[in-house]
Amino acid sequence: MNDVVKTRKKSKKRNYFTLETQEKIIEYQNCEVKKTKDRLYVKHIMPAFTELVNSLVAVYKFKASNEDINHLKNDCTTFLFETLHKWNPEKGTKAFSYYNVVAKNWLTINSRRLMKNAKRNVSIDCVESLSNSDKKTLSNVSIELSPEDAERKSNRPNVIIDMFKHVEKQLKRERDVKCIKAVIHLFENIDNLDYLNKRAVFVYLREISGLSSSELSSSLSTIRKHASKVVGIDNMFDIYS
Repeated sequence: MNDVVKTRKKSKKRNYFTLETQEKIIEYQNCEVKKTKDRLYVKHIMPAFTELVNSLVAVYKFKASNEDINHLKNDCTTFLFETLHKWNPEKGTKAFSYYNVVAKNWLTINSRRLMKNAKRNVSIDCVESLSNSDKKTLSNVSIELSPEDAERKSNRPNVIIDMFKHVEKQLKRERDVKCIKAVIHLFENIDNLDYLNKRAVFVYLREISGLSSSELSSSLSTIRKHASKVVGIDNMFDIYS
């Protein structure tokens, strides 16, 4: 009797990443119709990626230091979306095994990075956590930029905007153009925004551009590839110095 009950309970459990999910990923890879690809991703693939990331975070206890763990999860899911084309079913590896390794490696690297950065920084917003020695040290710290550095810092947003306008000319797809116009609009109005973090920025861009989450993720990836070719100390746009 107990065995029957256990069997029934097990049968009710539903796997989130199934053979159907794998088939939908293959269908997504081979599809050239944008609306169909978006539907496949949102309905069949994204839920599986989301649950995969949630499961890995729960099992391996990944942390994001002082950041909301959901930001780390969302960034990992977006990264998986950007790697959809990399899994090759002809190599014999199952989709779940491939993306499970990719997600785990990404979470390991980025969780460690966030924790390491947290140890390097002291939050002056949380005064009660500081020792008397820390408070004394902070009170004596005076950071003054040179006129040249101050000018570069104040002009950096304009350089970034100019860079995005340059990249806009290289874009072919309408949704990529909509996305980068939203990015430019955000930078031009950044002083008027009340709250900014990775998730908030993504929501702002989605509302401004009118694109879906999958479309926005795809377009941001395209823009990032174009920007990497022109950004840097020795390139056309130096936004780091």
